[in-house]
Amino acid sequence: MIEVKSLSKQFGTQIAVNDLTFKVDSGQFCVLVGTSGCGKSTMLRMLNRLIEPSQGQILIKGQDVTTLPPEQLRRRIGYVIQGVGLFPHRTIHQNIATVPKLLGWKKADIDARVVELLTLFKLDAATFAGKYPHQLSGGEQQRVGVARALAAKPELLLMDEPFGALDPLTRELLQDELLKIQQLLEITIIMVTHDLEEAIKMADVIAVMDKGELLQLDTPEVLLRHPKAGFVQELVGGTERPLRLLSTKQVSQIMSAQTAQPIGQLPTINANANLREAMALLIWEQVEQLQVVDAAGQIIGHVSMHELLQQGARA
Repeated sequence: MIEVKSLSKQFGTQIAVNDLTFKVDSGQFCVLVGTSGCGKSTMLRMLNRLIEPSQGQILIKGQDVTTLPPEQLRRRIGYVIQGVGLFPHRTIHQNIATVPKLLGWKKADIDARVVELLTLFKLDAATFAGKYPHQLSGGEQQRVGVARALAAKPELLLMDEPFGALDPLTRELLQDELLKIQQLLEITIIMVTHDLEEAIKMADVIAVMDKGELLQLDTPEVLLRHPKAGFVQELVGGTERPLRLLSTKQVSQIMSAQTAQPIGQLPTINANANLREAMALLIWEQVEQLQVVDAAGQIIGHVSMHELLQQGARA
């Protein structure tokens, strides 16, 4: 669990973060959103003491972070930034091995961890381990950046606009990969983004900040259904809110069980797709119903336009 108590940061006469108090449970994916300059990145960097707070307390699993030397603390916390920050003159293997090597891991254990992480991020170890960062695409570099942050099995992963510089397709693929890996490893993640759509897709809880203050911390669904008046309400949108709400649920959560043979040539959608994607496919295909398939492509149910409209109407 990450616990922040009355945390503030002042630069000269400017207050960057003002009296923040919140908790993030172990294994949760928390996303900080807000406009540029609202204090999101400052908040994130105080968690690993890249920036020291002016006042307040940060506890990780009950331990005050100020009781540890900064270097020791940072080796327990993975950190990923938008620019990746890979060492240009080190191979991919050497980049990922950086923290385990500093911690004194055995060479065999380091080698095995590098292969494990490259495989996890769908990068063939035989092909990529010996390459240098400039030989990789932007998306591949970002995968390696996250792999390096996870190399020493940290208890917390901090991410500052990790996908902001990527093209939309690569960004979506990496978002999907990160969600699968987060669920597999059950690691706590705190991520900064300015993109509300990304926050809704990725987060278990969203923290909305403005002018250095925390305005609301809730699940995506609660945030969209019950935004606080003022900035939060403006952020989540008016007419867009029902569509955004559809993004908070998967098709598997509302589908009807398959009780009969497949219905003609109806289009199919994966059970893990969100309801907004299902709505788009229904409109594109001009049908009233989709067949739902599992990861193996087996039909397990169906979802209708009527069911989707009922979900959106609850906003």
